[in-house]
Amino acid sequence: MALESREMEEYLEMMYRKKQKGERITTTGIAKELSISPASVSEMFKKLEKKGFVKLVPYKGAELTKKGEETGRSILRRHHLLEDFLMKFGLRRRRAHMDACALEHALSRDAEKAFERATELVKGKNAKPLCSLKEGQKARILCIRGGIGACRRAMELGLTKGTIVKVLRISRYGCPIGLLVRGSEIAIGRGIAEKIYAEVLE
Repeated sequence: MALESREMEEYLEMMYRKKQKGERITTTGIAKELSISPASVSEMFKKLEKKGFVKLVPYKGAELTKKGEETGRSILRRHHLLEDFLMKFGLRRRRAHMDACALEHALSRDAEKAFERATELVKGKNAKPLCSLKEGQKARILCIRGGIGACRRAMELGLTKGTIVKVLRISRYGCPIGLLVRGSEIAIGRGIAEKIYAEVLE
């Protein structure tokens, strides 16, 4: 995404947040939050007005147009979607917020839908990492939170999405964790077990 487009999205998101709170959208207010000069904000307001996102009101600041409000709402929605997703998989709120701010501008509509499906899947099925299960419990694997290495290792072990596993034993001091997978017993380390999320069945 072009730098100017990203900056515009950041402005529109901030302006929409202010509108939600019932706050006025002023040059000085935006400048203070972004730690930039009022002149820079005024310049961006003019660009946004030319593109039909805002309407400038003398001595009052700016008002979002319908187009601007819809865009701001969409960006904020992407932010919340990413932030919630990252927090569900272990990131602290501050880190999740910072990463969501960076990612929200690069997210395509298809990727947004994929995150929606993943979030709903995890939310609706009480997903837990394998390392948190108790001995004797059965679970269905939902997803793997990790990079290419973690996903490849899980596939090698037969721990793919939809697979039913049973916890046979958990070492008091960490790993390995014994699992029954498709009739075979395997042992996995706690590191990979923390990245595999599953829905508890019994």
